[in-house]
Amino acid sequence: MNDMMQAFILLLAGFLVVFTVLILLIVTVTLYSKIIRSMQDAGNKKKKAVSEKTDEDVKHQEVRSLSREEIEDNDDNIPGEVIAVIAAAVDAYYGEKPHRIKAVKRERSARSAWARAGAMQNTRPF
Repeated sequence: MNDMMQAFILLLAGFLVVFTVLILLIVTVTLYSKIIRSMQDAGNKKKKAVSEKTDEDVKHQEVRSLSREEIEDNDDNIPGEVIAVIAAAVDAYYGEKPHRIKAVKRERSARSAWARAGAMQNTRPF
């Protein structure tokens, strides 16, 4: 009978430890999610404040456009239309933030286009 009582106490102690750790994990994950959510809400409020700028604020920002000489003067013989598209993409990505394109260079790759395509296909995630 004594052995049965010790087994029962050991069983209760095990359950107590397991459920205590589970409750601590739940509390930790809940607090972590609240912290992350509050940080994201603060970021969204900043984005709203920035997007609510008036047209006058946007007009006063410094915007640098590439001149025709800068577009046509490149070492890699990249067509001006391609540089203009790259500049438009950078402008669309950065939006209202001031930005400057210093150089546009062609990528120098040791692999051919077929080798890169094969590597991309073979390392693609499932």
